[in-house]
Amino acid sequence: MEEDWVPLPSKAKQPLWKHMTEESFLSGLDSNIISSYKRALSSRQLGKNTKPVSCSHSNQSVVSLSPVSSQYLEEQEKPRLLETEEDNKTIVLYFTSLRGIRKTYEDCCYVRTVLRGFQVAVDERDISMDSEYRKEVQILLGEEKPVCLPQVFIRGVHVGGIEEIKRLNDGGELGEMLKGFPVFESVGACECCGDARFVLCTSCGGSTKVFEEQEDGFKRCNGCNENGLVRCNNCCL
Repeated sequence: MEEDWVPLPSKAKQPLWKHMTEESFLSGLDSNIISSYKRALSSRQLGKNTKPVSCSHSNQSVVSLSPVSSQYLEEQEKPRLLETEEDNKTIVLYFTSLRGIRKTYEDCCYVRTVLRGFQVAVDERDISMDSEYRKEVQILLGEEKPVCLPQVFIRGVHVGGIEEIKRLNDGGELGEMLKGFPVFESVGACECCGDARFVLCTSCGGSTKVFEEQEDGFKRCNGCNENGLVRCNNCCL
């Protein structure tokens, strides 16, 4: 007579990654993913270790920030343009007119169209036409790598890129932010630059070199950028 077979209690199987140490698990991943994981983990642990502060005395009052003051603090933390009077009265758009990356080009066209729809003057800075704009926006945003375009600054404060502009425009907040700017009605493309915002330098004709009689040779033109272009005075701010 065969003995009755009694199955032993089995433990639930765990995924393989749960048996691995953190070092072995992260060793095969990309360095950018590892750094993002560690930053998220440290911030989560910091949030757990932070305890709310309670007032032990009844006569102490809790001061709460009003929406205006909290919005002011939020703007203070955002990247800003140089503190000049003109920056507080302008809308600056960093974009590219190159079609090398289709998504980036379409995003830039969308933001340009949205801002122009409000009929306000926009300082459009094309980084593909002038490399100084590329360096400028990288310094403003504190990025060493190429910045994702487009990027918008309103009254000197960084608003964001394509996602932020879409959200603000769909919610009607963008129109409120642009109130107070003078109306700028543009009829068609600029007659001087064809809406390129740049024209050939009249000093060097776009060659970036001028002849110096005293030195009896050519030297770098100081009036244009590396492409032999200058900003169009007819349509640019």
